[in-house]
Amino acid sequence: MTAPITKQDTKGLVETINGFCEKHGIAVSTFGRLAVNDGKFVRRISKGSWIERETFQRVQDFMDRAERGEIALRGRPRRKKEESNSHTMAELINQQTSIRTPGSFDLHEQRYRFHVFAATTNVSWVQADIITDDLLKLSAKPDGLRLFYSPMDNGITLARVLRALHAKYPDMPIQVVIKGWGLEDLRNTMSRMVDRLSEHPLTVLVLTNLYTREAVQLKKTAPEGPGEIVWRDVELSGKYSYDYQQQVAGLFSDLANEWTIFRGEDDFPVYSRPSVITLYRADQRHALRDFIPQQGGSDLQFDYCFLNHPYLHSHTMKFRIEYILQPVIRHLAPGGQMKVVQSLGEDPAHEIIRRVWPDQPLNCVSRHDIISELRKSLRDELKDLTFSGLTDARSLFRFDMHTLPTLQDSEQRNLSPQGAWSNAVYFAQVKEELVQIAIGEGSRHMDVTADVLREYGGLWFVNETFSITRKPKKKRK
Repeated sequence: MTAPITKQDTKGLVETINGFCEKHGIAVSTFGRLAVNDGKFVRRISKGSWIERETFQRVQDFMDRAERGEIALRGRPRRKKEESNSHTMAELINQQTSIRTPGSFDLHEQRYRFHVFAATTNVSWVQADIITDDLLKLSAKPDGLRLFYSPMDNGITLARVLRALHAKYPDMPIQVVIKGWGLEDLRNTMSRMVDRLSEHPLTVLVLTNLYTREAVQLKKTAPEGPGEIVWRDVELSGKYSYDYQQQVAGLFSDLANEWTIFRGEDDFPVYSRPSVITLYRADQRHALRDFIPQQGGSDLQFDYCFLNHPYLHSHTMKFRIEYILQPVIRHLAPGGQMKVVQSLGEDPAHEIIRRVWPDQPLNCVSRHDIISELRKSLRDELKDLTFSGLTDARSLFRFDMHTLPTLQDSEQRNLSPQGAWSNAVYFAQVKEELVQIAIGEGSRHMDVTADVLREYGGLWFVNETFSITRKPKKKRK
């Protein structure tokens, strides 16, 4: 018979846990959540709560595995209580976890806000229609199309675009380079893309977490971070999407450690390991040989590049130009087009933010200012480029929170504005620190949200776009 856990055993376990947490820079609540799925576990046993031998051993095994490196804990030095809400203290990295973005950097802070946003608005449909319209107007090249899409989201927009392209060009090779960040988006996108490979065999998907300036050439050029790219060339075999799904699922245990992101300078994410994954059908390898990139040897030129909010409001103009826009422009093929989408700042969503934080600037930089700076920086290349989107009629587009009814005063008391609040915060890129302060101060933020919804009759969002096209090569007479 196994001896029961004594109070002395429990006391010793608490001391061991506290030392473990101090060493790895994690909170005891985080330890409890990761070890036994109970954030209050350590506090309860510290006050004398009894635990079973099985739980005791489970906690010991968790610490042993972490010490052996089988579980990677990424924490920070312990902070004062009032500072702790601004930082995620640790992340567990293994094949079973859904990796979240550590730190607190605006748009990339809370992925759950993105999922609420994507599920409750029609942004995916609207953007897919815009991209499709652009692509169908391009002069299709007989040898195929090469696309660049950034940043990776949940795969819905891209899936809708590829359905249209695959219907229009069923026998044309199509290469899509998709620049992403975290494992969560990678899982969603890859899971949706396998159906495209089934319907359109001549498709090559290239997924990477490299910075934008690196992703357009699939080469490591930034001095910071690990230097060697983990390059995977994945040939998928079988007849059905399910066959591909099973093979793709087997990659995630290895990808988890590479597709983790950390807070870097300028509030921009940093990858833990640069990664490139190329997916295509094994039975089409010969036909796609010119569309399968080779490590260190691919000179990529794109027929169409779509950049959806590729920088934060807080980023400098220098960062936007030199690290995002210029590198993409320089990888446009003759006749190729780059389309950039950013928020305008004039819609009910931004009105909510202005009323909650009247003293906080929103820092929405106009497309006109960006185009002006681009022209200066590309002075020697301007003769080969054309700019569009200068007029509002061609630039602005609206999408809506489609789960909201048309509001009447009698309905207001029955409507919860929580989803609208979350969407406004996400779209306006409000720092999570400010969001938590507003929530902690009471219900004023929700009252403001309800007032705006009532005044505008709902919630919608306005984006602006601009495009840069490289002129086609002149035909010799």
